[in-house]
Amino acid sequence: MSKLERLCIRVPKVYDWVTRQVDKDFNFVGEEGLDRLSFQCNGTPDADPCELLEDDQEFIVSVIPTDAQGNEIDLDEIECREVGHRRDVFVEDLGIELQTVKLKKQGFFKILLHLEEDGAVVCESAPIPFCIFEKFLLCAPEGTDIECHVFDFFGTGVVCCNNGQFIDLALTLTICQSIQAEADVKVEVEGRICKPREDIIEPIVERVCPEIEFPPQCPEIFPPKH
Repeated sequence: MSKLERLCIRVPKVYDWVTRQVDKDFNFVGEEGLDRLSFQCNGTPDADPCELLEDDQEFIVSVIPTDAQGNEIDLDEIECREVGHRRDVFVEDLGIELQTVKLKKQGFFKILLHLEEDGAVVCESAPIPFCIFEKFLLCAPEGTDIECHVFDFFGTGVVCCNNGQFIDLALTLTICQSIQAEADVKVEVEGRICKPREDIIEPIVERVCPEIEFPPQCPEIFPPKH
């Protein structure tokens, strides 16, 4: 006799899912740009990183996401949220009505300078603010929520010096994001309640945790039979 039973569960249904890379360029020029960066190099505040270079050395540029105080944060802490109102748009090529969704990504990052690939950080900037606005065409009807997750965050750039003095820092910030339109739905499935496996323990350890039990269902009336 089958041990499967009919269950009604609530799960997030994905109505649409896209990924997108967004690039934002920054340019820090001359004394004003150096003031904005406010580099700290080897413990020295408001330093000119170009004074550290010798002969044909070049800086390797990287970035990290931070909070407003310059503390490094995890990617899931980067703000990425829907703004404004959605608008219905009929896409003739697909013969379907989609929704225009507007997203804002906002936060801070630090620019790090290295003298060698994967080498120690010799200079780090003050927190640099960024704000990015984008539009997406999604299947996102009324009742759905937008889930936005940043899954990669990096920067590439170059520092230009002349006779040991800072001239310019050009940087491209790259954000990789996953965008989903979701809504909770109730679905009927055939299956059985999951239980955890037995914990693997040393023989000398006495098991004291009780078994996990679920409340019984009323299969005679719910889920309804078709």
